[in-house]
Amino acid sequence: MSYLKPLITLSFWFNTNPPPFIAPIMIGLGVLLAVILLAGIVCKWFAWKKRVNPPLHRVLSRIGRAELTIALIGLFLYFVSYEQTPVASARFWWLILAVAAVVWKVYIIRDIMKRYPVEKNALAERLAREKYLPK
Repeated sequence: MSYLKPLITLSFWFNTNPPPFIAPIMIGLGVLLAVILLAGIVCKWFAWKKRVNPPLHRVLSRIGRAELTIALIGLFLYFVSYEQTPVASARFWWLILAVAAVVWKVYIIRDIMKRYPVEKNALAERLAREKYLPK
């Protein structure tokens, strides 16, 4: 448990010139950010393909936008951490990014739970009504 002790000290999080991450952590962060970036690209691609279903398009587009933004900011932080840039490579930026990502995801999920069923039903009703209208 002594390896977790630095995580609860303020000097670990707010050191403006922190020591570099060890290699396995850098590799793990790089892989995690690459997966998030790939997930964002896939969500945006599926959103582009599902334009005929506006509720699904909106959901996939919002998820993809969040993933891409988080991944790009994370890749910037990864780069400045690798280069050991003072202040920009401080650990609290990673903490802020993680908290922002969680808050953003919770907001998106809450919005999906509220609005998606309503929009899906409205689309189904509109399509059922348009079925009988002349083109």
